[in-house]
Amino acid sequence: MTFLTVVQDRRYLSFMRSYPNLIPLAAAAIDRILETLEEFSFDQIYGGWWKANVLAHAKTAVARSAERYLRAIGHSAERLS
Repeated sequence: MTFLTVVQDRRYLSFMRSYPNLIPLAAAAIDRILETLEEFSFDQIYGGWWKANVLAHAKTAVARSAERYLRAIGHSAERLS
């Protein structure tokens, strides 16, 4: 199972296979998440913790977060350009 969660800086989200064990997702999983969400229109994301919500431009935040995440794990974010 893969998860998308709102982080402390609510402009971003993060992607993990297991948050308790801090196991990150591979680039292919990020691509699958983006492909799955592409067809949906949404503007807000409600996180699992208090005040951990993206209340505007959530779809943009997902794309921005995926790009940052892929850069951090050393993969190209060409698909997002």
